[in-house]
Amino acid sequence: MKFRGKHLQSGEQVVAWGDGYIGEMMGKGKNTQQNGSMIVTTARAIFYRAGFFGEVNETIPLKAITSIERKSFMGHRSIRLHTSHDSLEFKSFKKEQDQILVDAIESGRSVTHPLPTSSQVEGFNIMDALTRLAELKSAGHLTEKEFSSKKTELLSRL
Repeated sequence: MKFRGKHLQSGEQVVAWGDGYIGEMMGKGKNTQQNGSMIVTTARAIFYRAGFFGEVNETIPLKAITSIERKSFMGHRSIRLHTSHDSLEFKSFKKEQDQILVDAIESGRSVTHPLPTSSQVEGFNIMDALTRLAELKSAGHLTEKEFSSKKTELLSRL
């Protein structure tokens, strides 16, 4: 798959993919039908098409997807991914493939990556600052009074 070599970001893995198209059959302009693949990674949902004259690469971060709309009519299926300001509709004819894609997107949306709390960030920086402060004192760059004052200030932030 050309996508892996060119567009996969560091630490990102492909979770699911399936063939289909975006746009309208017989569409013109921005609604022109583009055949390609929907690729779901650990961080993004991407419609990808590589052709003779270039590529189509439409990306939506999984955390930006607000809802997923699914439609089916006479074997023709569509998955519309909504964000707060845009949407992407992927169409295909394969029920099982679409279910795998939707499951992968839902799974990726539900994964939360906890951010460190401000006290954890400050705690790390404060400990580092205390170490540097001790080094400055032992090198003779700070007096005992300056060292004690700054040390008390840093410890009060913990």
